[in-house]
Amino acid sequence: MPTTAPQKRERTRADLLIAIQELLLDGGVETLSVPQVIARAGVSQGTFYNYFDCLDAALDAVADLLLAEHARGLEFVRSGSSDFAEVFACSTKQTLLVGHHMPEVGRLLFDSGLPVDRLVAGLRAHMHRDVLFGLSSGDFTANDSQATASVLGGAIVGSWLDIHRGRLLIDSIPPVVEYLLRTLGVAPRKAVRLAKAPQQFHRLHPLPLSPLLEV
Repeated sequence: MPTTAPQKRERTRADLLIAIQELLLDGGVETLSVPQVIARAGVSQGTFYNYFDCLDAALDAVADLLLAEHARGLEFVRSGSSDFAEVFACSTKQTLLVGHHMPEVGRLLFDSGLPVDRLVAGLRAHMHRDVLFGLSSGDFTANDSQATASVLGGAIVGSWLDIHRGRLLIDSIPPVVEYLLRTLGVAPRKAVRLAKAPQQFHRLHPLPLSPLLEV
């Protein structure tokens, strides 16, 4: 069956995003450029600009891919729970376990030159939503939901970076989760129980990610 125009267009866009991730993960690119991307993807410069206004727009699309893939993992581990303290604990463990089990994701985030704030902004948005739900249900206490989301998001990304650099080991994840739960006002005994509860890691799709992935 011949490939339709929309299918070909989606495939070309996917090839460009895959090329960007491959170049960033190679570790040999000090400054990413459009010529490098089109050479890796095997397309013309005009083709690149048919899809993206500039390189930053393409990097934003890569960050969106990462965020969507990470969100898929979070939804898997937190499904079935109506306790927002438990939801937060499961989500935080999953995020930090990505740092332990999938160092290539850490390389893309922290070592490739991809501005990490593109992903952090998305994580913070998810965090703020969960904080608001937890406050409305009475599971959390906080005076300022925006400030709380920023502090928690920064702590989680910082812990992820420390895991990636080897400064924190996998055994440090429960204490981090416990500390953050107590910051949210969760009772100490419950915070310890949720932090230490066993959790299976939900592996993400391998990098490079494609927008054509079937979930």
